[in-house]
Amino acid sequence: MLLAAMLGGGANALAGGGMFLVFPSLLFAGVPPVIANATATFVLNPAGYASTWIYRDRLIHGWRFQGSMILAAMLGAGFGSELLLHTSEQGFERLVPYLMLAAALIFTFSGKIKKAAESHSAVTTHFATLLWGQFFIAIYGGYFGAGMGVLILVLYTVASKMDVHQASGLRILCGSLTNTVATLIFVVRGIIVWAVAIPMTLICIAGGYFGAKLVKRLDAEKARNAILAYAWTVTIWLLARSFYR
Repeated sequence: MLLAAMLGGGANALAGGGMFLVFPSLLFAGVPPVIANATATFVLNPAGYASTWIYRDRLIHGWRFQGSMILAAMLGAGFGSELLLHTSEQGFERLVPYLMLAAALIFTFSGKIKKAAESHSAVTTHFATLLWGQFFIAIYGGYFGAGMGVLILVLYTVASKMDVHQASGLRILCGSLTNTVATLIFVVRGIIVWAVAIPMTLICIAGGYFGAKLVKRLDAEKARNAILAYAWTVTIWLLARSFYR
């Protein structure tokens, strides 16, 4: 689990996809699915703020607009995390293979999805579309979250005039706050496995730090492909297990 946390932090710095590493490691260690999801969200959350700090100069959308988007993200996260808490372990366990499949598909085709979104980029900002889209994506983020960043970036590209750097900055901020709200709710409800969450979080932060150091040296696409190979292996295994149980 510590190795998965270190690699997950590095993966998020390089190419994204840390959830594909941390969440399955907890499942394989015998942590129940709902608790594993909550703990993985806690472990991966701090790294998002380091990325937000890097993009702070791109957060130039105005406090009213950014505040509205942040509020939509936080409200959606609250709904999503409460929905997770009202899902039984057995029910969530049945959903996990399909959630992993959806996330793996989003991550696999993220490049094509982004290009398609850019080809249909908005000439004006559709404020209502952005708010409702952020809200519903945050519900998914609070419930599971893998691949959430791609969905947010597509939303911003299609429904606003933001360039890629402006969209990335706001995406990371709203994504981090989505995970923070979910994490706080999970903490209050007492479903974080602290014995593994604290050391995994520290190792994940270290992995993110050294992963960021390696960004300029390593090919992010190769890292992404390695994460994809692992994600699809785990997804196929989970699907096969669900069919033959």
